[in-house]
Amino acid sequence: MSGDLWLQIAERLNEHSFMTGVDRNETRVQATAEVFTPTELVVEILNYLDLDLFAPGRTVLDPACGDGQFLVAAKFVKMLHHRMSESAACADLFGVDLMRDNVDLCKARLGGGTIVMGNSLDPKLRLHGQTDEEHKLMIGLFNEQGAIRQKKKRLNSSQRKAPDSTVTQTLF
Repeated sequence: MSGDLWLQIAERLNEHSFMTGVDRNETRVQATAEVFTPTELVVEILNYLDLDLFAPGRTVLDPACGDGQFLVAAKFVKMLHHRMSESAACADLFGVDLMRDNVDLCKARLGGGTIVMGNSLDPKLRLHGQTDEEHKLMIGLFNEQGAIRQKKKRLNSSQRKAPDSTVTQTLF
């Protein structure tokens, strides 16, 4: 992806400064372990990824989405790099967060996607403020039987494809 597109993504992320719109006092941060990622770091991390991971139909799940910083960036990679419509890009985006205000803020920033209140580490746990629909969705998304069906067969080292040298050079 060209530098111009990364700049566009950063500008769009910065339309909403990360960590704004929600009161995050010290007690809350200690209780929830909230850590929010600045725009520059989001763009830097995405710069290391194969952008085909964001191709049409490829699901992006952020299990601790907060205000949606990574999901918003993923949406714009899908739209700007893969030329997807906003609704098609959002259809591939899923986010989970413990806090209702983060879920609501993420939904507002994305303008779509499937963003729910829940606990990704304990999906069956019913959270105070979680809707019945969100609880059912969490159980469905993280259902062991569903996960077992979707697991891909592991490849041994002789079956794995060697990494593209340009990717290796980019990363190291």
